[in-house]
Amino acid sequence: MTRRLAARLVAVAAALGALALLPLWVSNPYVLSVLTLAALYAIFASSWDILSGYIGQLNFGHAVFFGVGAYTAGFLGPHLPPLLVLPAGSLAAVVFAFLVGLPCLKLRGPYLSLTTLVFPLILERLAFTFRDVTGGEYGLRVEPPLSGLGLYFAALALLAATLAVLLAVAESRLGRTFRAIGDDELAAMAAGINTTRYKLGAFVLGAALAGLGGVLYAYHLRHVGPEVFGLFTSFAIVIMGIVGGMGTILGPAIGAFFLTLLGESLREIETYRLLVYSGVMILCVLYLPRGLWSLGEALPALARRLRAAPAK
Repeated sequence: MTRRLAARLVAVAAALGALALLPLWVSNPYVLSVLTLAALYAIFASSWDILSGYIGQLNFGHAVFFGVGAYTAGFLGPHLPPLLVLPAGSLAAVVFAFLVGLPCLKLRGPYLSLTTLVFPLILERLAFTFRDVTGGEYGLRVEPPLSGLGLYFAALALLAATLAVLLAVAESRLGRTFRAIGDDELAAMAAGINTTRYKLGAFVLGAALAGLGGVLYAYHLRHVGPEVFGLFTSFAIVIMGIVGGMGTILGPAIGAFFLTLLGESLREIETYRLLVYSGVMILCVLYLPRGLWSLGEALPALARRLRAAPAK
């Protein structure tokens, strides 16, 4: 284990440990519900980052895997125990990732991004069309197996596992290969790297983790409907990744918490939420190109400079 990986895992453990202790002081169900939603979006955003941030293939259709996991909970929740529904949702997302990824990941640049955008729209339309199965615009009711506090701890545990897995991959030889493809795919191909296979691997890994998050998302909302495949979901995750800091794993998770809490504080102007998100993204692109994550990197450097400065 590298020193940087160890430091990041300690930081994750400290932050999530603090959130796990929060119910000792905060018992408001609404606050815990919002933090649960933020943790689920953090799983979604960090799983998106392994392909879009590391390999540099911007994925506008990651909502597909989140939605497939959520609908799996709607279909199987009444018939299977939750410990089986979770892997079933992840497996369904992986199968869909293979079906989508095999033909699409041979594309590069904007062609791949535009292609991935189509699939959530297709599934959204199918959810409306086959209303006898999906419930149409009304969706499916999902009975949660845990209380609100139980789902809060489950979301934190899944977020911890997701970040640990993705950070371990990012710091491994596999992660360095992902970086090499993202830096220059043609050079990586010239070096003998099967870039399509590695892109598919990142695609499937992100899908598996997003599918797990989608199952808990359906349990948390007690409902799943076509809106889970909507454009707002797809673009919100992209914005969370950019605001937090792409290619860092932890940055998109931070961006998810920041924008979820910001969105809840602006609930009175719900119609303009995506506009607010977009405005925050533009400000980050202009003034924080590496996202909120760069603030965390800048503070230790500033502290070292202050300590090294000669006393007057």
